[in-house]
Amino acid sequence: MKLSVGEHAPDFKLPSIGGTTVHLSDYRGKNVVLAFFPMAWTPI
Repeated sequence: MKLSVGEHAPDFKLPSIGGTTVHLSDYRGKNVVLAFFPMAWTPI
């Protein structure tokens, strides 16, 4: 999905490291940086 500058991202949910589910809408009105580290801190 491609978004233009200033366009709102659709709501989504992701599991957190603390075992809870985080929704993007929980942070509406705030700046959010989303970073993925696939397989980080896991043995390969």
